[in-house]
Amino acid sequence: MLGADGTSAPPGESPQGKIPKRITGKDGTPMVFIPAGEFLMGSDEGEDNEKPVHTVYVDAFYMDVYEVTNAQFQKFLEAKGAKRIHWSLEHSGFNHPNNPVIGAGPSAMDYCQWAGKRLPTEAEWEKAARGGLEGKKYPWGDEPPDETKTNFNRHVGHPTPVGSYPPNRYGLHDMAGNVSEWCDDWYRQDYYQNSPKRNPKGPDSGFHGWRVVRGGYWQAIAKNLRVSTRRGDYPGPVRAGGYSFGFRCAKSISQ
Repeated sequence: MLGADGTSAPPGESPQGKIPKRITGKDGTPMVFIPAGEFLMGSDEGEDNEKPVHTVYVDAFYMDVYEVTNAQFQKFLEAKGAKRIHWSLEHSGFNHPNNPVIGAGPSAMDYCQWAGKRLPTEAEWEKAARGGLEGKKYPWGDEPPDETKTNFNRHVGHPTPVGSYPPNRYGLHDMAGNVSEWCDDWYRQDYYQNSPKRNPKGPDSGFHGWRVVRGGYWQAIAKNLRVSTRRGDYPGPVRAGGYSFGFRCAKSISQ
């Protein structure tokens, strides 16, 4: 493994200095190091809200290897003294302990804070999803999705346990398909027109109070699995469509 200066980095350390390549979060989730650097964000071939392609620099950070699971979220609820079982644990097809938790809504931020983490920014999410592959459509490259790569297009009919499909080059699972994932940013369709070039954190407010949602989900068609696909939604209580939204956490190096 080469360091930032082109020399070899010791095993288990990141390519950008003596920072561990993998850590374990307070919630027991493995996290991987995402190196600092520039990448091309967006797509000129996608929807209007993905345009224009623009260069973004993102500081190094850690990202959860897996989406937060039902079992992990239930531990959070118990630690907070919650007396009810979360929605996704009550429904067959969604309630496997290692399935991604869905319908967490605003509690996703609370979970991340409880675990000493935070939600990723939209730019961090896309950089991580690309896995170092520049200009590719999907986390694995340009090859069309199929049932060996991800859970999509109702092939399974519900979310699958996290890690059921191969990871991308950063070691992250389910960055396309299974469930969509909340980001920290407010959502505006035209944000890319004036997005900062360094560590963008989204606009000051969102259209209809929406936040950014990234990544395809178990019902999504192939084009909605692209790493540049973006949309917004309201992070309220479970409602129609809420059964497709999960999340994973990020962690700043300074944290």
